[in-house]
Amino acid sequence: MDTRSPENLASAAAEVLLRATVCTASTAAWDVSIRGSDRLPPGPCFIYGNHSNNFDPFILNRFTEWGQPTAGVMTMEFAGKGFIGSLFRATGIEATRKSVPEPHLIRRIYRLLEKGRRIVIFPEGGRRWDGRPAPWIASTAKLFWRMGVPVHPVRIHGSYVSWPRWARWPRPARITVEPLPAVDFAGCHSLEAALTRLKRPVSAFEDVFDNASWPHSRPPWSFRPADGFNKLAYRCPKTGAFNALRSPDGRHVLDGTGRVCWQMQPDSTLVSPDGTRHASGDVYARIKSMGDLSTGSRPIIRHMAEIRITAFDDLANEPLQRLQVALYPDRVEMGALTLPVDEIRYMGLERSDRIWLAGRGKQVYCRFPDTCSTLAWYDTLLRINPHINT
Repeated sequence: MDTRSPENLASAAAEVLLRATVCTASTAAWDVSIRGSDRLPPGPCFIYGNHSNNFDPFILNRFTEWGQPTAGVMTMEFAGKGFIGSLFRATGIEATRKSVPEPHLIRRIYRLLEKGRRIVIFPEGGRRWDGRPAPWIASTAKLFWRMGVPVHPVRIHGSYVSWPRWARWPRPARITVEPLPAVDFAGCHSLEAALTRLKRPVSAFEDVFDNASWPHSRPPWSFRPADGFNKLAYRCPKTGAFNALRSPDGRHVLDGTGRVCWQMQPDSTLVSPDGTRHASGDVYARIKSMGDLSTGSRPIIRHMAEIRITAFDDLANEPLQRLQVALYPDRVEMGALTLPVDEIRYMGLERSDRIWLAGRGKQVYCRFPDTCSTLAWYDTLLRINPHINT
């Protein structure tokens, strides 16, 4: 192979730029180390793990050799367009719509494996919101099981407490990367059996304070740790009202009446006024399980948002329109457009402020203000139509 080909030169230049910027910044922001080895397992192989911090893929590359960065998949929002997208694609990062079937993506991953690459895929389809395991994308588990290359789990201790997805600011935590032996699929005669074996190494709750890695990873302090908590705790745990919690001082979480519900700790645990300590994942689980979505003729959730409506396969960067978006028990209204909930086939969250919906040849992209929880939209739509993304 000609190492001076335009493709290889672009890849080398992109690697230099990424290592000098994002990878260096991620290792400077946190105390990063690796346990049990000094490098990630060699390729060709798959590498997967828990994923809460947006910088996890770049932290992993702290433990790869020059000229051998990890390849992988990244959501369309980051890797689909523009200079940053070109940079990622040059290093072997492929863009994906997550839950949407994409046979061409499998072919590109196969070609990367043929080149001896390490492929990093986070099989839950994105960062964890509460530090707890989320459902896997079934096609990813099938890919791991059938591709015939080693599949290595990696535990990223401190991923959640260093920067939760909902949080506005990072915390100065200690992050430890722990590569584990390849998953042994011997005796796995079904996808369900393979999936059970794949999940086991990365099934720990990252948000609980009795986690074995907690004392090692726990941040000693944090700046305004409650900023953004309304994105995770999107309903008042007492009244069930949406978008009711707030934190004016970035430390105390107040309900709709102005009463203190909790004080947020640097490790994202919460302390109630009586001194009881709560894991943030427990608070989210309680809110997610709350019933009574009926609102009569009023919308369940309503916000102003920036909207782009395109054909499903159109990735054109069209201007965003500012419209009011309202979710009812049977439909989503966006200005003059009405999208029945039962026509939504796929949806996904991007970053912590964007959601896309797809159905009947149409894709709707919404970017919400910082005071709104896109997770509330995602969870509520799934409760109304549990067949989305299946």
